[in-house]
Amino acid sequence: MAWYDYLLGGAASGALGGMLGDASDPYNKAADEIRKSWNEAKGFETPYMNAGQQQLPTLTGAENKLLNPTDLENEWINSYQESPYAKQLFENAKAGGMDAASSQGLLGSSAALNNIQTSGANIMNADRQQYLNDLMNKYLSGIGIGQNIYGIGANAANQLAGGALQTGQNLAGTAYGAAQAPWDRFNQLLGTGVKAVGAFGGY
Repeated sequence: MAWYDYLLGGAASGALGGMLGDASDPYNKAADEIRKSWNEAKGFETPYMNAGQQQLPTLTGAENKLLNPTDLENEWINSYQESPYAKQLFENAKAGGMDAASSQGLLGSSAALNNIQTSGANIMNADRQQYLNDLMNKYLSGIGIGQNIYGIGANAANQLAGGALQTGQNLAGTAYGAAQAPWDRFNQLLGTGVKAVGAFGGY
């Protein structure tokens, strides 16, 4: 039973209840719009936040590998294969070395073989180093992309946190307004009635 039922009865109480109850409608509608906007914002920001969170273990693993460069280099070296370009360079160096040794009458000598082997080792070492450099560049590029995604996700998380706080404050305000509105309406009606009585009495 509402408080005004003790003061009024019957149709008068019902009519007053209708007028006072309607006073809360704008606040209730505002609360619905706030919830709708908040849900739309969550739907937009949440995928970015989730994508950023998924990058964290990947970035942590990559950082751990970079902190142990010897292990990372050994892992990559195990997958190294001589490039076609290096193979061609070695064949060219081998043919050139044999021609030079032949022209000097040293073909088949240990000196000629050592020169060819040294050239081949230098070519392979340079090719392997280039392979490691290329992998590192790609690795760091991948980390950079992951960091960008993580940063976007962290920003989305901050937006959601701020939005949740603001939404809570806004809903609290509308809830207070909805609760206070009937009293404000009653005071307005009471003031209008008092003025009317005063005007009638003055007449």
